[in-house]
Amino acid sequence: MKKENIDYFFEVYERGIVPKLFSKVFFFDNKKAFTNPDYSEGQVKESNKMYSIFFIPDYLKPSFDKTFFSSKRIHQFFKGYAIFLEGFASADAYVKNRFRSNAKGIRRRIKRLESCFTISYKTFYGDIEKEEYDFLMERLQKMLVRRFEQRNDTSQSLTQWDRYQKMYFSLINEKKASLFVVYSNDQPIVVSLNHHFQGKLFSAISSYDIDYGKFSLGSVEIFKKLDWCIANNHDSYEMGMGDLSYKREWCNHIYHFEHQIIYPKKSFLASIKANIEYLKVSLKEFVFKIAYVRYKKFKASRKKDNNFEISYTTSPLEEVTKDFEYSLVDYTDEEYSFLRKPTFDFLYSAIEHVTKVKVFEVSKTEKRYLIVGESKMQKITF
Repeated sequence: MKKENIDYFFEVYERGIVPKLFSKVFFFDNKKAFTNPDYSEGQVKESNKMYSIFFIPDYLKPSFDKTFFSSKRIHQFFKGYAIFLEGFASADAYVKNRFRSNAKGIRRRIKRLESCFTISYKTFYGDIEKEEYDFLMERLQKMLVRRFEQRNDTSQSLTQWDRYQKMYFSLINEKKASLFVVYSNDQPIVVSLNHHFQGKLFSAISSYDIDYGKFSLGSVEIFKKLDWCIANNHDSYEMGMGDLSYKREWCNHIYHFEHQIIYPKKSFLASIKANIEYLKVSLKEFVFKIAYVRYKKFKASRKKDNNFEISYTTSPLEEVTKDFEYSLVDYTDEEYSFLRKPTFDFLYSAIEHVTKVKVFEVSKTEKRYLIVGESKMQKITF
């Protein structure tokens, strides 16, 4: 008897299909159901297979023929994080409900970003030109490289980048995926790839320009995507697995994945193989639990040695004076790109618009600079 391994989460969100074994998928509290168009009762029964199906979220419960199949279930160690949007008229309504007294802080982050830069938002869903797609994917790749160098970590997305580059263009135009972009003027500062399945958005790969780190672009991204979901009849925002603080902060549904072993009821051989598979999977989950704790400690120790960012000191903000004669420098030029982050940090603190700010070189040898806005200025030394 053959065994078929199926990554249920991958099949549903990345491929946009339900495995043929399942006749329906029940959503949330079983009030809604999706009928699988690929289901064929005769074909499933004739296959005489055992299925080992993993990463099944509790809110996307698959249904199979219980008169023909039996099942064994194992709780998986890794947790998933999702935002259920039913009953919320806007992202603002969700934030008020989720964050209570801290809701103003979320809105303040967005207002601060829009006060300091000329910001626009766009979601490509069902229509994107190849040239624009290639440009945005290149920007996302560069952002991921910089972000993971900063974290002293490895991006699994980058290891599969060629596959992603090839597959997402058609998925976006078929409305099976989307690209969400935050622009500062015409420059992308956040790029996010998402999958879509039956009115559910899965935020798959996201990154941002780390020079804008003060502005909490991750929160801005989630807020704006939630608004898009609600406006476009999406009832959930899936964050996937991985225990990260921002997921715990934002989500209203934390769940364990389930591993199901499904096998023909009347087959003695299938029953033996299912029991063996059950023991193997249970042992694997136990090992994951032990190994993951050690892995988290290892990652934390690596981050302590991170020297990616250029260090600099700043003086307190002070009122602008004009009694100086220094050379004006263009911090958007590659030669002075190291000035972008401190300049944007200044914008955040001074609440100045980027078009009103200039950077002067006080001493090139000593690497001292002056950031001057309309009402505030600040000295920085590298």
